Amino acid sequence: MINTVILDIGNVLAHFRWNEYLEDCGYTEEVIRKVGKATVLSDRWNELDRGAIEEAILIDECCKEEPSVEKEIRKLFEDASQLVQEYSYSSEFIQRLKANGYKVYLLSNYASFSFQYAKENFTFIKHVDGGIISYQVKCNKPEAKIYQLLIDKYNIKPEEAVFLDDLLVNLEGAKPFGFHTIQVKSYEQMVNDLRELGVRV
Repeated sequence: MINTVILDIGNVLAHFRWNEYLEDCGYTEEVIRKVGKATVLSDRWNELDRGAIEEAILIDECCKEEPSVEKEIRKLFEDASQLVQEYSYSSEFIQRLKANGYKVYLLSNYASFSFQYAKENFTFIKHVDGGIISYQVKCNKPEAKIYQLLIDKYNIKPEEAVFLDDLLVNLEGAKPFGFHTIQVKSYEQMVNDLRELGVRV
């Protein structure tokens, strides 16, 4: 029987909307492509999530790769509120799980600069029982270490837990530990799949 629900943040509890943000800025498709390639779609972004590189150094490296869009790259990092925005359902969703007796934890790849905004502004965070954020522990999903850290920190029994993430590769990383897994594609689908596992939500 499942007694623990583990949630990713990006595209599960909050919308990672970097592309929409750049569109909102009025940039052309070519500019958006260049900015994305140098930043969020690059291996550097994973290292930022890992806490292995300082934000200022990463920005400089991104600008060196695509100097023609340096101004746009620097703007991307100016306002974390525009990059990731909390879904309207997230806080109530977690509160319902908690009211039904479930432990709720976060397990997310997240950079320091944007998680500071999340901690201060995302209302769902105050309702969770804890979690592991990648930059804090210097490892990312789907590396085995990050799942083990979560298990050990909170004495989780994976066979009694379900892990929800939007990315299949992160779910595959969790399966060897014995977690139940759900790939999140929409709120309605997420809730239906939880109910199929017997989770009261």
